[in-house]
Amino acid sequence: MNRATRQQLLEINRAFYEAHADAFDRNRGARPWPGWERLLPVLPADLLDASGRRPLGAVLDIGCGNARFACFLAQSGFAFQYTGVDANPALLAAARRQLAAAAPAGPAELVLHDFLATGAPGDGLPPGPFELVVLMGVLHHVPGADWRLALLRAAAARLSGRGLLALAVWQFEDDPREQRKRVEGPVAAAGTGAGIAIDPEALEPGDAFLRFGDDPSAPPRYCHSVRDAELEAWPAALGLDCIGEFRADGARGIANRYAVLRRA
Repeated sequence: MNRATRQQLLEINRAFYEAHADAFDRNRGARPWPGWERLLPVLPADLLDASGRRPLGAVLDIGCGNARFACFLAQSGFAFQYTGVDANPALLAAARRQLAAAAPAGPAELVLHDFLATGAPGDGLPPGPFELVVLMGVLHHVPGADWRLALLRAAAARLSGRGLLALAVWQFEDDPREQRKRVEGPVAAAGTGAGIAIDPEALEPGDAFLRFGDDPSAPPRYCHSVRDAELEAWPAALGLDCIGEFRADGARGIANRYAVLRRA
């Protein structure tokens, strides 16, 4: 993917979340994804500590949004040191409220940082090491297979020796409801010049523009449905072993494909 197209796609999503962060937070709330329950047995937690919680260590949540994954861990009985990173101030404000209500047993830090607006994806992320690094609902907004792999490499570089990398990718191409939200035709990125439309020939297979919600007048956001072949190539490219893989979430239980990776 060429640089100009990539920047246009990033600008579309920056503008979308700047305008719709509050609605996005209300729509998502603090509800955990069903697939997260299936992650619990493989998390690198030791036996119960004196408080009756499972010590998990340090957790890095890349693209944390309103921190509902941290709330899920807290409600599941884990003690951990949490670092959430997101580029949207409104979503981080929601994260502070959610964390205050969830009261996790451990320190929590929220970092305002656009890890896709740096020299390379993942530049500037907290160095770690972390026992758990997660990317939940993030990779479908990363334009270009090379950038998705670069962000995953940055995430893997922050793992401790026994750390786990857990990710979920949205595979909306299999969902007829999401396909009805697809916007066909020219889409222009705000701030990149009046009337400058994104060249469809510059997009990759799996790229799409989807409306948020059922409002046909709602502006689209850029999304990528990660194909199986790309996802299955990641462990070897990262030098990690896949120790768990499944699909979950959504009305049909297949909206997201999960993978849990650790050092080979």
